[in-house]
Order: sequence, then C-alpha cells, then structure tokens
Amino acid sequence: MLEVILYAVTLGITLSFAAGPVFFVIIETSISQGKTKALMLDLGAALADVIFILIAFYGSQSLISSLEDNIWVSLIGGLAVIVFGGYYILKSKTPGQFKNRVAVKRKRLFFFKGFLLNFLNVGVLFYWIATTVAIGSLVHHERSKMIMVYALIMLTYLTVDMFKIYFANKFKERFKGRNLQMVEKIIGLILLLFGVYIVIRAFL
Repeated sequence: MLEVILYAVTLGITLSFAAGPVFFVIIETSISQGKTKALMLDLGAALADVIFILIAFYGSQSLISSLEDNIWVSLIGGLAVIVFGGYYILKSKTPGQFKNRVAVKRKRLFFFKGFLLNFLNVGVLFYWIATTVAIGSLVHHERSKMIMVYALIMLTYLTVDMFKIYFANKFKERFKGRNLQMVEKIIGLILLLFGVYIVIRAFL
C-alpha cells in the first residue's frame, strides 16, 4: 500500500512540474494578476484533468483510438495554444500593472482559460490513459484503489501548485515593468512552440 501512495504522490508532483502550457501560464498569472486568479486558472486546469481521468477510466478503446487518429483534434488544440501564445507576446508590449482587487467575473474567466488550456491539449488525455494503464496494473484493477490513487495524484498536484503560486507571487516585485514584459514574452514564445509542436505532430 505504501508503494501505491508513493507512486501517486510522485505522479502528482510530476504532473505539477510537467513543462506544459498550464505550468508557465500559472506562474505568469500569479506574478502579474495575483494568487487568486492563478488559483482559479489552476482549478480550471484541474477540472480538465478530472474529465480526462473519467474518459481514461470509463472510455472505450474505440473512443481513444478515434481521438488518437483524428488529425483535427490535434490541429484545433495546437492552434488554440498558438493563439494563447500570440496573446502573451502582444500583451508583453504593454507594461503590466499589478492589481490588488480581483473581480468575481474575472475569476470565472481565468477558470475557463485554465480549463481550455488543459482540455485542448490532447497530449494530457494520452498522459492519463498511460497513467490509468500503469495504475491498473499496480493495484490489479481494483476500482476503489484506482479511485484512491487518482484522488492522491490530484491532491498532490493541487498542493504543489499552491506552493508554486505562492512563491511566484511572493517574488512578483522583482518582475515589474520590463522584467514582467520579458516574462510574458517568454511565456508567449513557449506557448507558440508548444502549439507548433502539437500541429506538426498531428501531421507526422
């Protein structure tokens, strides 16, 4: 049982530090927009993960195969990430301003943004499919144990992300003005590269 717990915690930490679009956007959001918006973005991404877990857990092999072979799924996801990247590059041309107050409607927008960033990345779905196969073999496909492992992974993931959000926001004073613009430009370029990679992989 200890082995299963350690495996789940390790996967949760790995998921939190996976170099995907959400990783960089959460850090940038915490620096430029504050901890609350970064947390809402993170929760939106987590909801997408939960949906992917359900698909991987209950989905049929035919559904998984159709998604894997459908070029349009990857193209749409890749183009969406490219659009986000372009947005950050354009945003970097205007000096960022830190805001102390966060409007409720803006929180909802960040939740939706986090959800889309994660949900449109079909690679995350295949990550959870692979993880489901590994978990199943580890716990002999016992449903209750698999659910427990999923819960531990997501709990670890969110806990580590809270530390990331806190420390990124704590040092935000070092990222004012040109420094913040540079961070936004780097985030934009990274997202563009991710998007281009997803599109190219679709054709290959």
